Amino acid sequence: MATVTDATELESAFAALTRDGFAVLPDVLSPEEVKRVRARLVEVARSERTAGIDRNPKWEDGPNNQRVFGLLNKGVEFADLVEHPVALGLMAHLLDPMFLLSSITANITGPDGHPMDLHYDQDYVPVPWPPFPLVANIIWMLDDFTEENGATRFIPGSHREDHTGWTPDVMNRRGEETVAVGGRAGSLVCLDGRVLHQTGANRTADQLRHGVIAYYCQPWIRQQENASLSLLPELWPTLSPRVRQLVGLQMYHGLGCVSGPTQRGFRYR
Repeated sequence: MATVTDATELESAFAALTRDGFAVLPDVLSPEEVKRVRARLVEVARSERTAGIDRNPKWEDGPNNQRVFGLLNKGVEFADLVEHPVALGLMAHLLDPMFLLSSITANITGPDGHPMDLHYDQDYVPVPWPPFPLVANIIWMLDDFTEENGATRFIPGSHREDHTGWTPDVMNRRGEETVAVGGRAGSLVCLDGRVLHQTGANRTADQLRHGVIAYYCQPWIRQQENASLSLLPELWPTLSPRVRQLVGLQMYHGLGCVSGPTQRGFRYR
């Protein structure tokens, strides 16, 4: 995939991640790339709604939001996003160089939505946490993200706070501290797994806001999606070596073995 992002923009993003816990990089995808990925997501989402398998947590995001899971099974367009060089550069900055893909999903916000609960993305890890993120996210904007259509909201700098005692009630009382972080279609927002954030409320009359969320983790953290079981068998031969590593097929310091340290079978070729 093409990108207009240069080293200077990445350095600026690194500084924003340190200061705020999130960073926006504009126009990472070309309009043609946005059109291609968005069209595939719209097709998949429509198919799942028709089949009645759109697993939408309505209590969480509102009655008209839709989540789409397991995107690696649903289009090469999404595999391209997983190994996009800008995404990989951001994750290599935040995580161990052998980081993994934890999952790749979509969040489509619809009218009459409400804000998601404030949360951070490593809430399954006991506190106190080490002074670095254990997980991190890339949100790919396939439409313009605006405050009106539910752009992600953040509390800047909250990744540097002491998270001890942060119950859901404590976090949600801080809603007035959030700021909406938007951008043009083709942009991305990268976030440290410790920063407080939420999906915003879509207050438009008829707009759907499409976003793809690539969730990465340290190589010694359990992945959200169990790729060894969930990826379709016929998909494995089509994956690039980098994507195979990202979904967990490469050993890391003795972790991820198959009957010992020698990896065998067609998936490792």
